[in-house]
Amino acid sequence: MPDPLTALDGLAPDDFLRQLAALREQRDQIDRHIRACLAYAREFTSPRPYTLASLAQAAGLSISGVRTAYTPADCAAVGRALGRVPRSQS
Repeated sequence: MPDPLTALDGLAPDDFLRQLAALREQRDQIDRHIRACLAYAREFTSPRPYTLASLAQAAGLSISGVRTAYTPADCAAVGRALGRVPRSQS
């Protein structure tokens, strides 16, 4: 696999900025997916949630980072996708 930095060398400024913006969008999508996975693991699994420690290790976050990584909006999005309500609302 070629080094992604060598592919940037020589790009026109507009092409470089477009590529950088596309990478940011990919990162944002991945961040949303991680938040949804964390919300699922903590709020929608049964009989009990995944542990904060196991999720922290898998996601490369601290335990407090996992605890604050997802929002009620993330839980609502997961709930809509699953057709269920979070554990805390059942």
